[in-house]
Parts: sequence; structure tokens; C-alpha cells
Amino acid sequence: MGKLLSRRSFLKVAGLAVGAAWVAACKPEVIVEEKVVKETVIVEGEEKVVEKVVKETVVVEKEVVVEAQQPVTVEFWGWPDLILEDKLAIFKEVQPHITVNASELGDAVFGSQKFLTAVAAGTGPDVSIANRHTFMQFAAKGMYMDITPYFDVAGLTRDDYLAVQLGETSWDGVLYGLPIMTDTRFLYWNRAHFEEAGLDPDTPPRTYKELAEYTEKLTVYDNNGDVERYGFVPYLYGNSWMWLYGFLNKAPSLSEDKRTILCTDPRWVETLQWMVDFYDDYVGDFELANTFSQGISSAGLGEPFDAGKVAMVADGDWAVGRHLRNPDLDWASAPMPIPPNGEIATWSCGWSLVMPPSAKEPEAGWELMKWYTTEEGWRAEAEAQKKDTVRVWQREQIEGVPKFWPTLACHLPSLQMLEDEYIPELDQREQDTWAMSLDLLKNHTRGCGSEMGVAALEYWVEMDNAARMALAHEKSAEEALEDCRVKVQQATDEAWEAIEG
Repeated sequence: MGKLLSRRSFLKVAGLAVGAAWVAACKPEVIVEEKVVKETVIVEGEEKVVEKVVKETVVVEKEVVVEAQQPVTVEFWGWPDLILEDKLAIFKEVQPHITVNASELGDAVFGSQKFLTAVAAGTGPDVSIANRHTFMQFAAKGMYMDITPYFDVAGLTRDDYLAVQLGETSWDGVLYGLPIMTDTRFLYWNRAHFEEAGLDPDTPPRTYKELAEYTEKLTVYDNNGDVERYGFVPYLYGNSWMWLYGFLNKAPSLSEDKRTILCTDPRWVETLQWMVDFYDDYVGDFELANTFSQGISSAGLGEPFDAGKVAMVADGDWAVGRHLRNPDLDWASAPMPIPPNGEIATWSCGWSLVMPPSAKEPEAGWELMKWYTTEEGWRAEAEAQKKDTVRVWQREQIEGVPKFWPTLACHLPSLQMLEDEYIPELDQREQDTWAMSLDLLKNHTRGCGSEMGVAALEYWVEMDNAARMALAHEKSAEEALEDCRVKVQQATDEAWEAIEG
């Protein structure tokens, strides 16, 4: 009996066989068409008919005769590392005719300057990582290609993706990218600290009133009256920012038409004032708390929560992987405490894949995007991350079996695959945290790309500035948020003028 081919061996053989064949067929092809449209406008009180050229990305049926699977190289901008290297090696086995050349994108939380400069010059990659935080801002400026036709031809459906995250990769009803991953934020607490303070280690604070009471009991001072351990610090410890607390308080950030900045809404003012009062009553000096945190990091002890220097923290789901590397940390998790008249809430951000209009290999680039963000790509990602987890545990000489915590996928079938194949390997605590993360993600989240509009970069920076100014008592909560509103509204108005011009 002949030896059966493995799946990967079959793909390699099939790829070689097809690669030598010539085919003639009608196939869908995505092209950009220009057409002249007439539009009636009012100039100085009079109606005038003007013509303008518009571009549309469309699908046409085209008969082609090509050599199948011709070699092609896709330029991909991301962050090359061992995880990406392992993942792309698996993609190469699936698509042997496509070589992916991975290059460094650089910092992209606020939009990569390298990417923006290249696209403005008509150069750049075929595919790039993009942060959804500023996605709307740059999609509106024409930095990304309309991928709707590719999406539709591939048979993908919008129902297969988390609605908030897929919506954040769209602008004006047009799909400009595929979301890869996302995150959530919630409360972690140290169970040993709870027991030490006489609190039930399995009962976290559920309200702001309880959060204050717990914080007072959990804060520890040394003989000189200096803080030895904080109970809870609401800003710059973990990953919450102003946004988490505002959303818990039902604060709106942007008008429905995305033109008006709403950061002076009374619920934002109330949120920032609560934060200022909490610092004054339970934390102390804002800069001193920051210095305390920085000193822990400089000493090589990691985050304050990991080092046992804060008993509760608002942080992201990704922190679970870090906590698992600290077997002595007895932690638990729950949704954030809720303010009066508030609601369960979190916020989510994350990364997407895009193609710029200047992409030289869009069809091959699309194949990479589709694979990367759906089940096969996510299984490859998980396996690569799992291997890296083993490397990290070995490097840090952590005892025990390495525990892998998956990233939250935006593609729902992939998210289910991760839950089915990897979460059962973890303990009940992590399984419960995963289930909570999914509930927050599907039912209680607000996305960073949905909340900050076409001047997202300015909004993020100015909201942070407002929080710092108020917490340092340099301005009142009202004054700080009004400064934020003025600056971001101006940036938003200018962005809309450019879009409509």
C-alpha cells in the first residue's frame, strides 16, 4: 500500500502540478474605473451643473489565458519576529507561489509615518498592518484601497466578523481592510492581598463605592508613612485611560455624524472629577504615583500588579499571558466596578490588514490578507504564539508546563476555533476569564476606531492631556476637557473640510 500524503505535502505537490499548467477561463477581476458624473451645486445662490471624475472599484468578468500560480512577491509591512516568521512559513506551504517579504512598519498606534509617507508618494507595501484607533482618519484620506470586491468574490460574509471591529475597518459604507485581532479591558485583583486585608478573595468590588472601600483597606504604608502598596490606581496603571471610565459612565465621545466632539458632556466631566477625587482621597499625588510605577519598572520588576505593588488594576485581556508567567501571583478577574447610573462596559482596539492604492500585487496581497485573518491563518498564529510561549518560559526559567493564552480574533469562526482547541488546555480560572472577555467583547464594548472620528490622533492625545492636567491639579476637570474639545473640534473640522474638498 502506498504512503498517504500529509495535507501539507499534498498542497506542495498540487501547487507544483498546477504551476506548470496553462489555463483559459473567465474570472472575476477587480479593477478601478473612472467615470464622469454631473452634480448640481449652489454657487452664490444659483444652481450650476458641474462635472467631476470619480473612481470606483468594481468586479468585471474577464477572459484570461495565464500560467497558473506564477511566482509573485508580496511586500508586507508589519513587525518581523519569530512568531511572524513561523506563521508566514505555513502560508508559504499553502500558497507556494507567493513569497512574502516582511519589513518593519515601525510604531503604528497613531498611524505609521513610514506608511503614510510612502502612500502619499505612491509607493509602499502591498499589504500593511494598520491600527483601528486611527483607521477612520486615514481611510477617509484615501490611504487604503477599497477591498469590498475582493471580499465579496471570496465568499466572505460580514456576519463572520465581530460587528464593531468590522465596522471600524469601513468608511462611508466601504470596506477598506480586514480586522485581525482585538482586546477587552477589565479588573484584575490579587487574592492574597484580599485575604490579608480581611476581604473575601472571591468577591471583587462591583460599584465605585465598593472600589473606594476596598482601595482604602488594601493600601499599605511603611513606618515612614510612604506607600508600600496601592489598593487601586485608576490612571496609568494597567491599561484603562479615560475611555474606560467614560464608557462605564455612558459618556458619548462623538456625534452620530462624526462631526462634533462631545468630551465636555456632563458625563465626561463627572468621570474626570471622580478620577481627581479618587486620587486625592485614596492615591495621593499624581506625579508621585507615576514615579512609584516607573521605579518598579526600572528595577526590572515589571508592572506594579505583577510585582505585588498594587492590589487591583484595570488592564487588558492580554495581561493574562503575562500573569501566567508568574506562578506565585494568585489573581482573579471580573468586569470593572460600575459608577452610579453607569453600566457594564469595556473598550476594544486592535489591528487590521490593509492594502494601499499603490499596491503592485493586490491579488496576491488579498490572498495573504484573507488567509491571515481567517481560520487557517489564526491556527498558524496560535501555533506560532504557542512556540514562542515555550521559548519565553525557557528563557525566564519558569517552572512547570508553559501555558499559552490566545489572542482574541475578530473573525468569529477563528475565535470559536481558538476557544475549542486552546482554551481547554488552561485552568478553570483562565477559562472563566476567556468567557468573560467574550461576553464583554460581544455585548458591552465600544471600539477605539468608532469613538474618535476623523481626528482620532488628536482626540487620543488631547484626552490624555486633559486627564493629566486635571489629576495634577493644573486645571479643573471642566477646563481641561474644554481645552480638549476646542483642539479636537478644530482638527475634526479641518479633516472634514479636506475630505469634502
